[in-house]
Amino acid sequence: MFAELEAGDPRQVGRYRIVARLGAGGMGRVFLGRSPGGRVLAVKVVRAELAEDAGFRQRFAREVATARRVTGVFTASVVDADLEGSPAWLASEYVPGMSLGEAIAGHGAWPEPAVLALGAGLAEALEAIHEAGVVHRDLKPSNVLLASDGPRVIDFGISMTDEVSGLTQTGMVIGTPGFMAPEQLATGGQVSPASDVFSLGAVLSFAATGSSPFGTGAPHALYYRIVHEQPCLYALPPVLGAVVARCLAKEPAERPAVPALLEELAQALRDGGQEAPRPHSEHGWLPLPVAQALQEHSHGGVAQPPEQLREEAGPGADQVTHHAPTRTGRTPDPGPAHPPTALAAPASAREAASTPPPPAMPPTAPRTDGAPGRTRRQLLAAAAALGTAGIGFTGWKLIGASGGGTGNESSGDSSSKGSGGNDSSGSKVKSGTLRWSVPDFSASSTASVADGTLYMAHTGSRTEKPSLRALDASTGQKRWTAPLSLARGTSLAVADSTVYLIGGTALHAVDATNGKQGWTFPLAGKRRYTSPAVAGGIVYIGGSDGGLHAIDAETGRQRWLYHYPETTVGTSVVPAPVVADGSVYISGGNGELHAVDATTGKKRWTYPLKDDKPGLQPVAVADGTVYFPGSDAALHALDATSGKRRWTFPTKDISSKPVAADDTVYLHEYVGNLYAVDGANGKRRWSFPLNDQVGGNPSIGDGTVCFGGREGKVYAVDTATGRQRWAFDVRGKAQDDKTEIEASPVIVDGTVYFTAGDDTSQANPTLYAVAL
Repeated sequence: MFAELEAGDPRQVGRYRIVARLGAGGMGRVFLGRSPGGRVLAVKVVRAELAEDAGFRQRFAREVATARRVTGVFTASVVDADLEGSPAWLASEYVPGMSLGEAIAGHGAWPEPAVLALGAGLAEALEAIHEAGVVHRDLKPSNVLLASDGPRVIDFGISMTDEVSGLTQTGMVIGTPGFMAPEQLATGGQVSPASDVFSLGAVLSFAATGSSPFGTGAPHALYYRIVHEQPCLYALPPVLGAVVARCLAKEPAERPAVPALLEELAQALRDGGQEAPRPHSEHGWLPLPVAQALQEHSHGGVAQPPEQLREEAGPGADQVTHHAPTRTGRTPDPGPAHPPTALAAPASAREAASTPPPPAMPPTAPRTDGAPGRTRRQLLAAAAALGTAGIGFTGWKLIGASGGGTGNESSGDSSSKGSGGNDSSGSKVKSGTLRWSVPDFSASSTASVADGTLYMAHTGSRTEKPSLRALDASTGQKRWTAPLSLARGTSLAVADSTVYLIGGTALHAVDATNGKQGWTFPLAGKRRYTSPAVAGGIVYIGGSDGGLHAIDAETGRQRWLYHYPETTVGTSVVPAPVVADGSVYISGGNGELHAVDATTGKKRWTYPLKDDKPGLQPVAVADGTVYFPGSDAALHALDATSGKRRWTFPTKDISSKPVAADDTVYLHEYVGNLYAVDGANGKRRWSFPLNDQVGGNPSIGDGTVCFGGREGKVYAVDTATGRQRWAFDVRGKAQDDKTEIEASPVIVDGTVYFTAGDDTSQANPTLYAVAL
């Protein structure tokens, strides 16, 4: 629950107004904070005596920098920090809801299908954490938050550094009794990703039984059992018991790798076929009592903060969570206090109970039947089709929420039988078929989807003026309209409940919840500007005039301006800058690439291209590599730190922005092929022949790459094999018309969004949402 601020608590930390106290523990205090724009965050303030230790600050800074790279769907990401401040602090995503420990203590153990679904979400969270170079070290029920659209893992290694033991109290062990891996106890606290797998197994056993698989009692007794005895798994159902037993192997090398574990959990769900013991609830993946409790919180039940907190927070405090990001597009009332974290209170009472442990039993034998050779996303999609035991697994969406289906059934052909998703009536929608459509929707820019809302600019018609529109992403129904025109060829960006777009001769900031105009930043007329890019509270835009602007996202004031050569080649589209790892990358008018310090605006390096066809080119950045399609019709891979070339991949004529995902770069020619290129060595993994003229950019999501052609088709291709999954034809049976895909497809939450219209008169424009 929220608690009132005490006399010694800060009222302002950095740029965040402190609204309430969430918890306190050995390393500091956790507060509910609100940004100037209204976003709610968990602000963690480090104890003064720790923050004054220079060694601690160095280690803490390293851990925070690493953790900020964690961006998994099922993690509560670190979004801001000041390690040199007084006090030192960091801010992470605030997740309204309860912890797994609280849920088990209040509502009892979970059925097997719900635990398997929980495990899949946690495994995907660990995957993201490990990919960022972090080992969680302290995965336990109180560090797992339950949200309507899936679990969230918090405190992934920030407070528990490799060397933190010197800063803790005498005798303190890093980790939580009952959930620590043997190697953390037997080898001086040495950890690896396999240590997190062990903890995950203990958490899943706890969720299914209500207690640790090594019993309860004094810490030293638990430590002995973890190192020397077998876990007690007799109460687990067979399938779950097999998964947990493999996770709890004493030797790290014998535990499954996280990707394999995720596939095994999804396969177990797919194979289960159990009947749902309870009807579906709004929070469909959760057991019914927990779902009902979360629904009460989201509708302003016990989670409502005390009245005096609103008064202390000042005007607008009631609107705090109306600005908080949600994946459903809703604006729930404040949830309960942020559960205990590494900086906050200890684990729940149930975790710390001291009843005698049950007799130890041999672990359940692991599975011997392997899953077929399918991708992880395919397994998750297959698990969604089961809907077992009340679990709405598809994208972790709320069961009962609005789906699609305001338009007619699709006339698109499909070459696969994917699971697709649900329409608004709850019936299954096959992959490559229409969810909904909005006629007379003219837009030449790509859509932006955030928190269940689709934002797109309507370029206007004979009867309608240009406007920025917000639509329900699941139904296509209009939420609000703001009279604002979008510069043709640019797209918009959404961050922290604000829409940023270039319209007329200015950059505009618009409230994403209601469409009200915020600040404007004037731009020079008769120039072409890029789509905005937002990162770290700064909006970056470039222009054909040779200027890269860094603009404060809160105030609209310019922080710095970096100059590069103006373009000498006429182009209707100026590629957007890309921000990654503290640098901004943008191409210049002579065909060169610039790497600029995102904070200061100072040049880090430039990469020249020597050819006779200079022009502005798009950029992609992933895993320390910059992918730059030069005007020499080749894709260049550069070291992000030095700008030195790693490899070059030749093409006939690159017509798209490169898109990088899972160590692979995707790009296509205007007429020729769609390529998947190995990000490490520049070798072609596969190519997909284009029987169409293809413009725009590809989009990646759920193991699929989508792109649009000038002949009115959107294609979906498997990222692993390069085989076509389906093709959606907007022309229907009228194959002789001139309809073309106007805006590049965008994949979000199992749906592909794009617009299409007549390629000569731009008549009959339509916005489409097609099941992935």
